[in-house]
Amino acid sequence: MKKMMLTTLALFAVAAVTMARDGFAIVIDPKSYDQARTEVDAYARAIEEVHGLKVFTVIDRWGVPDSIRQELQRLHQQKQDPIVGAVFIGDIPVPMVRDGQHMTSAFKMNQTQPRKESSVPSDRFYDDFGLQFRYLDKDADAPYFYYSIAPEGSQRTHPDIYSGRIRPTDIGGTTRYEKLRAYLNKATAAKRQARSVNQLFFFSGHGYISESKVARQDEKPAFTEHFPSLLGNTNHFSFMDHSDHNPIKEHLMNELMRTDLDVAVLHHHGSWDTEYLSEVRRPYMVKDAKTYIERNIRQHIYSAHERGRNVDSVMAVLLKRFDVPESWAKDALSDSLAREDSIYDAVSDMHLEDFAIYGYQPNTPVIILDACFNGSFHRDDCIANEYIFQPGQTVAVLANSVNSLQDKWSDRFIGLLDEGGCIGDMARFSTYLESHVIGDPTYRFASVANAADIDHLISFGKVADWKKVLKKGTPEQQALAIEMLHQHEAISSSELLGIFKSSPYGIVRLQTLRSIVDFADDNTITLLQLASQDSFELLQRLAVRYYGESGDDRLIPQLITLAIANNTSDRVTFDVTQAIPSFPKEKLLAEFERQFNAPTVRYIRKDSVHHVIEKAIAYNADKTAKDLEATLKADADAKERRFAIRATRNTAVHHLIPQMLDFAQSAADEDTKLLIIEALGWHPLSYQASLISEAMQKIQQDPKYSQAVRDEALKTQNRIHAK
Repeated sequence: MKKMMLTTLALFAVAAVTMARDGFAIVIDPKSYDQARTEVDAYARAIEEVHGLKVFTVIDRWGVPDSIRQELQRLHQQKQDPIVGAVFIGDIPVPMVRDGQHMTSAFKMNQTQPRKESSVPSDRFYDDFGLQFRYLDKDADAPYFYYSIAPEGSQRTHPDIYSGRIRPTDIGGTTRYEKLRAYLNKATAAKRQARSVNQLFFFSGHGYISESKVARQDEKPAFTEHFPSLLGNTNHFSFMDHSDHNPIKEHLMNELMRTDLDVAVLHHHGSWDTEYLSEVRRPYMVKDAKTYIERNIRQHIYSAHERGRNVDSVMAVLLKRFDVPESWAKDALSDSLAREDSIYDAVSDMHLEDFAIYGYQPNTPVIILDACFNGSFHRDDCIANEYIFQPGQTVAVLANSVNSLQDKWSDRFIGLLDEGGCIGDMARFSTYLESHVIGDPTYRFASVANAADIDHLISFGKVADWKKVLKKGTPEQQALAIEMLHQHEAISSSELLGIFKSSPYGIVRLQTLRSIVDFADDNTITLLQLASQDSFELLQRLAVRYYGESGDDRLIPQLITLAIANNTSDRVTFDVTQAIPSFPKEKLLAEFERQFNAPTVRYIRKDSVHHVIEKAIAYNADKTAKDLEATLKADADAKERRFAIRATRNTAVHHLIPQMLDFAQSAADEDTKLLIIEALGWHPLSYQASLISEAMQKIQQDPKYSQAVRDEALKTQNRIHAK
């Protein structure tokens, strides 16, 4: 297979005549090009004439990912008109990435599960040339090519170009080629409108980030930093929460169908076919309470029936548990009640079929779906595809192909849309395997006056250019300059700490946090201590997450301060709970006693509060450590050991890392060695990072270990030192 990839490069690039400084690649399969050639050519002309990019149309004759990647690299490295982005149109092969879960935000499925589900559909294969891949296999019934992340390459995503996917299918009664032609006509027309960012909307769905009100309160001021041009007397920002109406679905659809709305950021849970929006309606009257309980009982009975359990036995248990009469569960499996419950569930969330049922045609050009799986472009259909292939004006959706972390900077560099940047520029800095532009990645709004040429700067800017931007730019430009200077290794941790202390902008301080953690030095600890007390909730929340990644004892006082504070935001409290297991219980409890017993700490019933918090700290501190210690023994149960070691990928028990390393080197079975070595690679910020790195170097040099173990050690070492 590898030999075929090297010898059957059947691609050709057709360059347009127009002269331009930067280039862009349209990668398309032969049949799609044949069926939509007029529309593709018109789209290409619009990119050239409106955006000033020189378009190269790359026809994929063989459908081999390696061949496409090779051609994109060549186009990116050419001296004249090097490409800065690409779009994959039609039936372009889908790389399914394995052994790279550390490059996702949340995906941690056991890879012993079916490979189609336990791999990450990712176009980082095509746009990040620093990654290296090992070909594994392909599916016979789908355009899925499986690759493993190679240990020799980069272990962090830094795309060299931006990219997007336009992948219509025959689902829904319309052929893929009809959808493609209609979409390209829409995208081409949108380019020539010269529309500016004027109205921005954000939404909060049920159960997301602990439904923290503080998080959503802080989001609007952050948007004013991203979009300073929108500050003024006119209200340019709107917000909707799932609790405003129940169900919220039609209200949300109505908002996104506005013709004057430019950008929407939707925070909610999701699946490939659903946007989860509303919670189960809470009862307000006695009659409502009865209906609520009846429906809850029926849900349990439906589930038991589907699993083949005895429904009568389950019903008896439920009636006893809820202490309700038998009539409340009568006819639970009747068609009429099942239909009623189905309708109830259907109106709570947004489903794929709702686009057709409601005639839902969203008009918001750019939509960010901060949700799991909504961007599963490899499937026959997904939520993001429905948004762009409707007749409305939506042309680009930023979405995730697998599950996604809630605690992340989901609108990072969104302000570039007001600086002349395209949606692809924003996606380029999401730095996760799962994050993709579904639609036209070149879509951009008319920039504000005197905006920098962001596209070109990102790809070709020098250190001197970025230092000027840092000194005189908007908050968004300053944050971008910090990121680019960091990538060029042209900014120190002391400089980052200084910027953090002096900047009045939350998004600038947030970027200094993102950059300084790669140094993992004393300045990092100082900045983390300050950040955990910052007024910007997202900054505070991410700092606490980094507390758990570090495990440095110097962070314990600030962690305990947050743990005992009466009014810590819901999501920060959640992250404090998640970070506690990363520190030794004895040190946490000693610091808790010191702080809580101070006379300045005031609580009604202080003794009772003391007991509750102390118990919570002790329980959470023991939760992962005890399980791990118990399994780092030769006679431990193998299944329990695997579970405990895998758990440390989420929660590092830093003070037990020496024991993990010793056990990895002495364990009899290779699976345990691989599990531990892989798990340790998740924690480059750990105060034990140098110890991990030294151990990995020794393993690589020791011939007693298998090649698989030495490869995993190389990968972990590269992950520990990744920037």
